[in-house]
Parts: sequence; C-alpha cells; structure tokens
Amino acid sequence: MKYLATLLMAFLGFTNMAQSANPTATIEYATSSVINELKQMSIEQRDSTEVQRLVESYILPAIDQKKIAKLALGKHWKKASKGQKIAFIETFRNLQIRTYTGAFKAFDGQEFEFKAAKFNKSGKKAIVKGHMIQPSGQRIPIDFKLYVNKQQDWKIYDAVIAGLGMVKTYRQQLSEQLQRKSLDEIITSMRGQVQTAQR
Repeated sequence: MKYLATLLMAFLGFTNMAQSANPTATIEYATSSVINELKQMSIEQRDSTEVQRLVESYILPAIDQKKIAKLALGKHWKKASKGQKIAFIETFRNLQIRTYTGAFKAFDGQEFEFKAAKFNKSGKKAIVKGHMIQPSGQRIPIDFKLYVNKQQDWKIYDAVIAGLGMVKTYRQQLSEQLQRKSLDEIITSMRGQVQTAQR
C-alpha cells in the first residue's frame, strides 16, 4: 500500500499552465501529460536525472509543501521553531523528490480516470475521486484533496489511496518518531536518506 501511495503521488504531474477553475480538469490534464511523456521514454531513458527533472517540473509546482509539512507534523508544528519549520519543509521536500523519482521509474502502464470534483460550501476546497487502473485491470480507488490559494491556483494537500490517507500516514509515522527523537534528529535523519539516495 505504501508503494501504491508513492506511485500515485509520483504521477501527479501538474504545471502552472494546467491550472483550471475545475480541479478535475486540472488533474486529468496533469496526469495525462506525465503519462504521455513516460510512454515516449524508454526504460533506459528514465535515469535519475531525467526522472527528477520531470518531478521538479510537473509535481512540485502543484503541491503545497508547507501545508503538507504542517499537516504531517500536526500538533508538533506549533512547538517547532521558525528555523526548524524551514528546515523540515526543505528536507521533507527533498525526501519527496527522492521518493517520487523512484516511483516514476516504476511506471509500467498505469492509467487514471476521475469523476467531477465535489466542492465544500465555500468552493475553496474540493475532492476529486477516481481510480488508478493497473495494466492487469485492477482498479485502485483514489481521492485527491485540493484547495484554491490566493493566486486562484488549485493545490493538492492530501491523497487517499484505497482508504489510506497519505498525510495521516506521515503524521502517524512522525508522531511515533518524535516520542523517541527530537525534531532536529528527525530532520538530520531525513537529510541522510536524501544524501544516500543521491550517491
């Protein structure tokens, strides 16, 4: 399940050009664009450098890194110093790049289909439900949670795959770690994971 969550997030390729008043259209355009690029690349072409370029070009612009980091830390966010918050956001971002890059390499023909977005009363948040379809035909239910920022761009801040919430999973893992380690120690450990992957 963790692998599926990682793979799913890795296929969330968004560009500023794809921003839309309709979150479903935004996601459909983005995922289709990334999948089309991957289909045009051979397995040999999907090296770390090329895949990371795709991650930084398509994925990161659409994800609110600060919001996800804040939600992941939960109650511990308020206790963190300004410096710790900045360091955590940056390190968490780099760790996600590493994770998404690895997941992109695992692409083997997945497709997506989505339903019309459901908005909250204010119209500033939306949930887009859909499925990730495996080459075998297996259909994995997915929900994307988005909000519209001050620039009127839709940003993703969570995904739920087969009932498993990504932010909730991050928060549980970090909460458990923070019972044994300080936030500084966790950040140092995360940096180590990023550096190891870059070797």
